[in-house]
Amino acid sequence: MAGQCAARFPPALYCQADGDGKRGMPTNDNWSDHYFTVSDGTKLHWVEMGEGVPVILIHGAGGSAVGNWFVNGIAPALASTNRVIGIDMRGHGLSEGGPDGGRQKMSRDVVEFMDEHAMERAHIGGYSMGGFVAAGVLASNPERFLSASFGGSGIVETEEFAGQVPADKEGTAPDEAAASEQFRKRAETPGQEVGNSTPSTSAPIRADRAEFLARQRALSAAIDLRSLDFAILAINGEYDRPYAKTHRLWREARNFTNVVLPGKGHLSAIMRGFIPQQYIDSMVAFITANNP
Repeated sequence: MAGQCAARFPPALYCQADGDGKRGMPTNDNWSDHYFTVSDGTKLHWVEMGEGVPVILIHGAGGSAVGNWFVNGIAPALASTNRVIGIDMRGHGLSEGGPDGGRQKMSRDVVEFMDEHAMERAHIGGYSMGGFVAAGVLASNPERFLSASFGGSGIVETEEFAGQVPADKEGTAPDEAAASEQFRKRAETPGQEVGNSTPSTSAPIRADRAEFLARQRALSAAIDLRSLDFAILAINGEYDRPYAKTHRLWREARNFTNVVLPGKGHLSAIMRGFIPQQYIDSMVAFITANNP
């Protein structure tokens, strides 16, 4: 697979994708729209395309399934071999917000979706906040995974080993400002929001980083990575703290593949028009290699 290698962590060996990103990635709008209602009465929107082994993809904060996975070329590429499903999380896209505190149930919503649709197992992946949701499913229901993938995210390192994480690259991705400007200027079609860069969703995290890190560590502690027998993938931009997000995965996961996208940040790694071909190729190669 171009741009991937067996997981090694020393920075000189840390795997990076090759080549330049391509703008104007082809998209396909032949997905179908659906709704389902979870146990607390919240109505959630989901989309799908393709047939075969299911791949469930979870978007980032402030985004949507279509904006995060479908219009940027990832879902259409996966749909040639798999059934690709994107769920709009509570309060996002075309889904209802639900009762107060319902956002803490996002991981459970994914499991309820699988139960309702008789999916014993699936490839489950998330970007940014979606990675946090996927990690919640890992903590509660690891038996539901065929594989796990993290984009713009990972599993936070334990306090014991936090001091051993190599320093991440400082600075800003060269095209991050352009991606952010395009994101701010473009009027999104409802249900196709990109997210992951809105002040309303990122400011609270910056304001209380310590509390956010504590929540991440509590979730991380609930995941027994050494017991997992399925493959795990992480894809992060070079300027998006890839070492901090994946050091524990490198240490503990039995089957871990890491991809670092050169010159990419949190938004430019995934946004339509900025996503590099390596992201799409890495997802396709990983999913197809781990289909039953």
